[in-house]
Amino acid sequence: TVSLDYLLTFQNDPGAHVIDFVDLGLPNDTFNFDGISADVDGRLAQISTDFQGSGSGVAVALGAGAIQPGQSGTVHVNIAQVRSVLYPDSSDDQYASAVFAPAQFTNAVGSTNLTVVFHLPPGVKPEEPRWHGAPDGFPSEPTTGLDADGRIVYQWRNPQARGDTQYVFGASFPSTYVQLEAVVRPSVTQ
Repeated sequence: TVSLDYLLTFQNDPGAHVIDFVDLGLPNDTFNFDGISADVDGRLAQISTDFQGSGSGVAVALGAGAIQPGQSGTVHVNIAQVRSVLYPDSSDDQYASAVFAPAQFTNAVGSTNLTVVFHLPPGVKPEEPRWHGAPDGFPSEPTTGLDADGRIVYQWRNPQARGDTQYVFGASFPSTYVQLEAVVRPSVTQ
């Protein structure tokens, strides 16, 4: 499984419509709806299945935290669990591959400071994992390090990314660090 933690700051243009809902795309539909929480600048927001985007996702109803024209607000969404996100690596069948595209907002304008952080499974040794090619505008190699739990972390950052553009990030690691059934294997049909 993967846990996702989004911290999204929106600057609403003067004269624009109030931002009262945020549609947040998710990797697939195997998420635990009850394990999703959200707030806007610390005010509780509601999660709904009334997602208006394409693919899988949820709608975040900002309620009292709605972002008025000319104002800004930070939406924090935590998705505790999404399953079926690991696949066999295309270049090494002993590795599992995780590919992730952060939510994009088709009506966003201008640039955004986009940071994506992968926390790899516990126990993965520094010489084992591999990052995938970086999207345009991002450094070719992520910043690497360890998190507070001693897990390997890959971080990509582009302070001039676009909120309306899809960026895809990926990493691979030995599949022995996850349960066998965690790696989605395509079925063969006859």
